[in-house]
Amino acid sequence: MIDLHTHILPGLDDGAESLEVALEMARVAWEDGVTVICATPHSAQLPVESRREGVCTRLRRVEECLARERIDLSLVPGIENAMALELPRQLEGGQSLRLGNSPYLLVELPIQQYLLYTEDVLFELQLKGFCPIIAHPERNHAFQEDASLLCRLVERGILAQVTAASLLGGFGGRIKEVAEHFVQRNLVQIIASDAHTVSGLRSPILSTGVAAAARLVGREKALAMVITTPRDILDGRPIDVEPPISGAPRKGWLFWRR
Repeated sequence: MIDLHTHILPGLDDGAESLEVALEMARVAWEDGVTVICATPHSAQLPVESRREGVCTRLRRVEECLARERIDLSLVPGIENAMALELPRQLEGGQSLRLGNSPYLLVELPIQQYLLYTEDVLFELQLKGFCPIIAHPERNHAFQEDASLLCRLVERGILAQVTAASLLGGFGGRIKEVAEHFVQRNLVQIIASDAHTVSGLRSPILSTGVAAAARLVGREKALAMVITTPRDILDGRPIDVEPPISGAPRKGWLFWRR
């Protein structure tokens, strides 16, 4: 399996607190069947002028530890990019990171809102040859209330990543139900851990999230969300996205308001 979203690099954000924690996170992921991890610290917690250097320096340190411990796990540099008007310029200027050498990048929206310029920034990124992936849309309040916002993005070629723990109820029942709907309606194409530590809600375990998705859409499609699609992303290949499926509104929610 390939995990496209983790906070495994120590000392950069609210993820791994130390090199020892990062190493144990890698061991847990490896034992769970993960072979490639993208290290994606929050951009908001990294100085713009030293983001690339900070990520790459710590990634090399973790790689050295993995080699010593004989943990056969590959690390790929990246960043969880906060939605911002200047994001396209930062990427073009090398002040932020994509996922490895691919044109794909993680983009995080504020949990509480859907910024007015969100679609403009995403489409500007596409025009410049980048491929945005929305991180954990099931946790964004606007997407929870109106899934047609996410549907519109997916229809325009933007990808989305659901967090494994969301499918297990780790963030609460409502987010679990939203995540399940997004999986069933083809609104997310990737499952990732968003791991911040070794165990619990923020662990690097992917297999349980895959099992939960398999109960919704079948094992083959669930595995594609952690194997085939992430591999194609890191190789820079285009993703053949299945069209979103319209769904009935949920009680108390404003799903599919169009």
